[in-house]
Order: sequence, then structure tokens, then C-alpha cells
Amino acid sequence: MKKIISFAVISIMAVSAFATPSAKSFFFADSYMLRANGVEANYWNPAKLSANNDSDIWLPLGNSGVQISNNALDLDTYNFFVSADTLNAEGKERILKDMDGSIDFNSTANISLIGVTMGNTAISASGHFHGKGMLSEDFLRLALYGNTEEEYRFNKDTNNASALSYIDVTYGIGDIIVPYIPENIPQIKAGFAASLLTGIACVETHKFDVLFRSTEDEGASLDSDIELRTGVLGAGFKGMLGLYSEITPWLETGITVDNIAGFIKWGLSKDIIHYYASADSVYISNADTDIFTQGNERYKSGAFTTNLGTEMRLAALVKHKYATLSADWVQGFSNTVNSSKVGRLSFGAGFMPTPFLPLSLGISLPNSSNPLKVSYGLGLKSKSSEINLAIQSYDSLFPGYKSKGISFGTALRIWF
Repeated sequence: MKKIISFAVISIMAVSAFATPSAKSFFFADSYMLRANGVEANYWNPAKLSANNDSDIWLPLGNSGVQISNNALDLDTYNFFVSADTLNAEGKERILKDMDGSIDFNSTANISLIGVTMGNTAISASGHFHGKGMLSEDFLRLALYGNTEEEYRFNKDTNNASALSYIDVTYGIGDIIVPYIPENIPQIKAGFAASLLTGIACVETHKFDVLFRSTEDEGASLDSDIELRTGVLGAGFKGMLGLYSEITPWLETGITVDNIAGFIKWGLSKDIIHYYASADSVYISNADTDIFTQGNERYKSGAFTTNLGTEMRLAALVKHKYATLSADWVQGFSNTVNSSKVGRLSFGAGFMPTPFLPLSLGISLPNSSNPLKVSYGLGLKSKSSEINLAIQSYDSLFPGYKSKGISFGTALRIWF
């Protein structure tokens, strides 16, 4: 049974190994909207495309990041689970104790392909991968302890997995002064970005209905019906609108709306993979007879579209010669593979103890869907380039055996 659980967990993690924000956001635990300028502003706030008054280039693979996290299992518990030959009651409770109804896995990755700014415009391309999965606590409890109740029902709300990979080509324009603003109000600048999307592949849970019953009178019965919907090669679009204002020389505020009308319609291959299993009135006395039916089948699906969840982001940035402080609030309007209706708040700090050594720190506060995130970054900066490395820990102040996930990020900028 432990192998079954491990396979389920690893499968969800594998599906979730696709993902995406911009890599530099890992340096500040996602508090990055007003920090991004140049090419990166295409993905964070196009209003700031020319905010640094320089042109910059994005090189292939130079700005890349990946993260894998969950809400319950730290590395120490996972190692204990996979290395134990048997699990006693104490070991089983150790696995279940930190779950709040389910175990949720999330992962993101982003790879820069090319990008360049030209005045107040930019064009860029990136590879994006999103994924997440969820397994209910009752499902794991049933697998660990066996049936202790007469009936168990599992559905898609707490047992699902989804993944999405695509490439964008994005054109952005910014530094547009919003007209008709009274002179006594700080100037507001706007920008927008439009992305043509090429979908690589997607998978999503289309149906998850499992019923298990066990009574003395009727014996044990199982009815399982699971469908995964898959797509290969698609085309789509998304838009972003951004505003920002320099309230004072040391304070900026901004707002963006991302994934406006965002979608990918799948064209080349559209399949549904159907898994089923059933058994009826099973007793110990006839457990060796052919009473269990299982199988899987694949058939063509009708055309379908993956919607990219719209998100709104509010941010503030306090600037000083040697340090910066930022706060970002993100609110999604739907639960999709790349968005959540649970809002999240993050804070970032940048330090310049010397002109050539930028340091960064970020904290994203925990919520019902995400653990605490803490990030650390270090860089080297010259007059024409900057290279940075970052690491991020989940539900732990520092990466280690108590972390429930980890992120790595690299960032390279060349400007002229």
C-alpha cells in the first residue's frame, strides 16, 4: 500500500514539475511587480518598460527558475516515509498530521528565450510551465489504515491534477502618460502587453468519482471512474494592462491585471484517458474469485480550451539609495492551473551595500493554499550587466530538511 501512495504522490509531483512566473520573482518571494523594468516589465507591469531609461537584452536560458512545493510534507518526513520498510501508527500519523484536508502540490518554471527593449516598447519570448495537484487526506488515510468507515466518496474538488506548458511571444508598450490628471495629483503612466501563445501540452482532471463501501451485510464494493483530458499543440492569447505612479521620489504604487482574455485552444491532439475499476459484494470467503474489473481506454475528445485565470496585482515600492522595500498583493478570480482565488501577500527587500553587490530577501505569507516562502538572492553588477542567483525555501526560514519545497532562480541582464 505504501508503494501505491508513493506512486500517487510522485505522479502528482511529476505532473506539477511544469510551471511559471518570471525567474527574477524568486529573488523577492513574488514581490516583484514594481521592481521589473526593461524586458521583464512585459510580464509584470508594461507601464514600466522604459523606467530605467536603458535598453536591455534577454538572452536564451539566462533568466530561468523552477520550484516544487507542497503544503504538508517536509523533506525529513518524505525521507522517513520512503525509507521505512513498515509504518506503525506513529509513522502514519506523522505523515497525516500536517495536512489540512488535503495535500497540495504546486510547481512553477520559466525559461527566457529572447527579448529586447526599444525605447518604451519591448518584444520577448519565454517558455512557461505550470502544474498543480491535490490528494485528499481521507484518501491517504484510507490507504494507510484501511477502511474504518462504511463509505468513502472522493471527487474532483479534492483529488485532481493539472499541468500546462506553452511558449509566448509578447509585445509590450509602456510609459504612456494618462491624460486629464489634475496637476496636483502625481502623474500616472500606463502600459499594455499582448501575448501570442503556442500551447505545447496540457493535462487536466476531467472527472474523478470514486465510491468505496464496506458493510457486514453487503461486503465491500468499489466504483471508480476517473478521466484525464489531454491536449497537444494549441494556440491562444493573453493580455496585460498596467498602471504605476511615482507618488514621491521615494515611493511608487501600481496595479496590473494579467491574463486578460487568456486562453489556449488545443488543436493537434485532443484525447480523454478513462480509468475505471469496479467490484461488488466482495467477502473474504470469495476474495480469490474474479470479481474485480478494471481497465483503461483512450478516445478522442471534442475541441476544448484551457482558460488562463485572470489575476489582479497591487503593489507599493519604497526606494532608498542603499535599500528598497516592496509589498505585492495578488488576487485571482478563478481556480485554474495558473491562478487561485485565494489571495497572497508578499514582501521584498533589496540591498546595495556596494554598487556591485546587490542582495535580496523576500517573504510570502502563508495561506490556505500556499506555505510560507522565504527567498535569498545574491548578485554581481557592472555598468553594463548584472548576474544573480537565488534560492527559496517553503515553510522554513532556511532551505533544509524542514523545507516543504525549494526554488532556484538565475537572472542575467545586459543593457546598453
